[in-house]
Amino acid sequence: MARSTVLIVSPTHTRSLEVDARLLAWLRPALIGLSVATVLLTGALAVVGQKYLSEGATSQQQIGHLQQELGHLRQLTSAEINAKLASLKKSEQVIVELQTYLQARGVHVRPVSIEPPAGQPNPAAGGPALPIARSVPFTGSFAHDAHSLLQAIQAVPLGLPHAGPLSSSFGARSNPFTGRGSEHHGGLDFKGTSGEPVQVTASGKVSFAGWRGGYGKVVEVSHAHGHATLYGHLSRIDVEAGQTLAAGDVVGLLGSTGRSTGPHLHYEVLSRGNRLDPQQFLALNAAPIKPWME
Repeated sequence: MARSTVLIVSPTHTRSLEVDARLLAWLRPALIGLSVATVLLTGALAVVGQKYLSEGATSQQQIGHLQQELGHLRQLTSAEINAKLASLKKSEQVIVELQTYLQARGVHVRPVSIEPPAGQPNPAAGGPALPIARSVPFTGSFAHDAHSLLQAIQAVPLGLPHAGPLSSSFGARSNPFTGRGSEHHGGLDFKGTSGEPVQVTASGKVSFAGWRGGYGKVVEVSHAHGHATLYGHLSRIDVEAGQTLAAGDVVGLLGSTGRSTGPHLHYEVLSRGNRLDPQQFLALNAAPIKPWME
């Protein structure tokens, strides 16, 4: 067996070591391979480290960009919320004003009906006898023409002109003097005591104030968007033609002038000359409006 002598020299002593030559021949390429692998591993670690550092910098940039966008989004959302809150506050104010107005108009109150059965005389009814005609669809568009909900509501005849009970409804009825036959009634009759105040149901301008046939002393008020209201059988008129009125103003006193069987208010609602059933305007939860044309 071939052997080789290896001298190990240190500062204090020298030592010899005999090693099998074949073992050295086998270890040499292993050591060379290990050195090469170490170099390659070191290079790979350097490349991976560089890539990691580069990706880390990119990620930091992306995170910074996202944080900046989030900040802008928060600012935008805050501005939008502030705008919504301001709008809501304004809407709440309008709603409060609207509720106050509707409460004052009494639209949540329905009058008690004391209309007698068909075939019996009515002691608190009247108005001119009109020919019966067929109904036509109601095509009013006041809501679309109005710039403000509150202004539109104030211009529409809502609520009660008088707090008395309903003694005669809109449409076909018996003759109030005899209780027989049939005639068309173009409005509502509210029973009351002579001298009680009668209120206009919407803002508008007096278009007529005076005597008109079967209506007796009557006041007619024109409102926005083609609406009008009529108050008949008054004992006294407290307004004059051309006068501007606000909803709730007194137009006169209840009476029994004209074609009347007793003290009551005859109340009509018209849209561009077409008579509508006023009862549909007395409450917000009423049924669809019924028109009538002469």
